[in-house]
Amino acid sequence: YSYDVHMKRSSDGKTWSEDFIPHTDGTPTEHGFVTMLPEGNNFRAAWLDGRNTGGEAHDSPTGHGAMTVRSALIKSDGSVADKAELDVKVCDCCQTGGAITTNGPVIVYRDRSEEEIRDMSIVRLVKGQWSSPKIISADNWKIAGCPVNGPRAAAVKNNLAVAWFTAPNGKSVVQVIFSNNGGETFGDPIVLDDTAPLGRVDVAMLDETTAVVSWLDKGENDAEIKIAQVTLDGEILTQKTVTAMSASRKSGFPQMEVVGDDVFLAWTDLSESSSEVKVARVFLD
Repeated sequence: YSYDVHMKRSSDGKTWSEDFIPHTDGTPTEHGFVTMLPEGNNFRAAWLDGRNTGGEAHDSPTGHGAMTVRSALIKSDGSVADKAELDVKVCDCCQTGGAITTNGPVIVYRDRSEEEIRDMSIVRLVKGQWSSPKIISADNWKIAGCPVNGPRAAAVKNNLAVAWFTAPNGKSVVQVIFSNNGGETFGDPIVLDDTAPLGRVDVAMLDETTAVVSWLDKGENDAEIKIAQVTLDGEILTQKTVTAMSASRKSGFPQMEVVGDDVFLAWTDLSESSSEVKVARVFLD
């Protein structure tokens, strides 16, 4: 199960450097689930890092051998700086997420307590220092394993949106939560779907006061991509089904981007013999 993060860089999008690895521990362990955020002419990267597992079981109750979240600044010249360990024990294979706020970068991820509570946490880089991990919302989902269903974040200025999947007491929910101070504090979570969704969320900000969230829901035959437009004060303006798709883990996670006033979704469409990436432009109104 060992793997590494590989990166290439380009200044023109045509010619590319040799690949390089941002982590230098050299251990045959798991490194992946990367978030990359543009920071000036550089990139801030965060990833799940298994260097402390060292062959120990991931589900060790003592915390020894736990997965961590680490970060580094990938400079335009290819050098790697500002290496930091952000959290010493996190969920093993849930995607990381992040955003750039006015105050600085934030990284979100599924945390892991000694009691196997796996709720969402945030760390913030403020004035050159990473904050201590902080639970975004206390769902109290206790699960003795990784659900492979991480959070996503987006920001405009200091208005930050975080979307995630949780399933405390066996009840699946997709939620979004907002902060107006760069993730220092949050309001109450807004439930978008509690009818047994599958999760696999994404989120983007349309403007300073409105976010759009996508997720995978159970469909009539397989699964459906759903999308919702929601405001900072909790009003759900639009909610609709975009398309059907496979619920198989091979179909991956739909990806969403806002370009100008347009919302685009990309996903993997599976058939019995092949797969292809499809893209849709979504009209929210």
